[in-house]
Amino acid sequence: PPRVLTADDVSMGLPPFKPPGAVENSSVVIQDNGVMWRLEDGGWAFQYPDMVAEVAPNGATTIAWAQAGQEPVAVQMDDSGISYHFNDTVVHRDSQGGLVYHQPSGTMHQLENEVIYHWCHPNVVVYQTPHGIVYYDEQGMTYRGATDLAHYAANGEVLYQGVGGITRQYPDGAADLWTDSGVLYRHSDGVLTYTPMGETQSQVLTGEALKAERFPGPPLTAQQVLDMVEKALNATQQPPPTGVPPAVPPPFAATTPPPFASAPP
Repeated sequence: PPRVLTADDVSMGLPPFKPPGAVENSSVVIQDNGVMWRLEDGGWAFQYPDMVAEVAPNGATTIAWAQAGQEPVAVQMDDSGISYHFNDTVVHRDSQGGLVYHQPSGTMHQLENEVIYHWCHPNVVVYQTPHGIVYYDEQGMTYRGATDLAHYAANGEVLYQGVGGITRQYPDGAADLWTDSGVLYRHSDGVLTYTPMGETQSQVLTGEALKAERFPGPPLTAQQVLDMVEKALNATQQPPPTGVPPAVPPPFAATTPPPFASAPP
């Protein structure tokens, strides 16, 4: 987490102190009661009565103010963006438009239409997007959309709630399904039971109540499905077989000649 920026931190960079990394006897007095120093890495440092600045060889610039009666502020900027440090908060905006708030309690990161929140105590991460919100914590992960909700617990349980009902799956293979007509239970031993709406006694479900399989056999592969589609398209594009008489025009086509046709002799 960012430390608290105090006036003493900035004052240590003001005269009569020498900036860190400054070359000995390289100071030059400049206007506005300023002092300029050459740094060992090739950069430059500038000292004023209430402001200190440093310019690195790559152009990165750091400026800090310690004005009387005001909280100290530090600004750092380079080709990637700019950051502001005041008290215990650092705000950074990059050149791509991203925005980050950094505090001891956590961070907030905004990028285009997405926002990420992170709290340190307790450790919680929240993703907010146009499609929904995702929560991460020690209990698991939760997704909340416009009409549905899904929770993946740390112990392996999965809970889904949507318009059509509620489903809960357990690590041992059991599952519950709540619907408008009743509740369907799949027990860990494979037994299925059903409790109709308004009743308290569960009924055991067997395969005899199901209809015959409409699609017997193993599942089709993706290539088999594509082959079936291609075969159907080829059948519709083939010309009609020979020997089929042409279609007979409707009766009114022969009784009313077109207006530009001449009368028969």
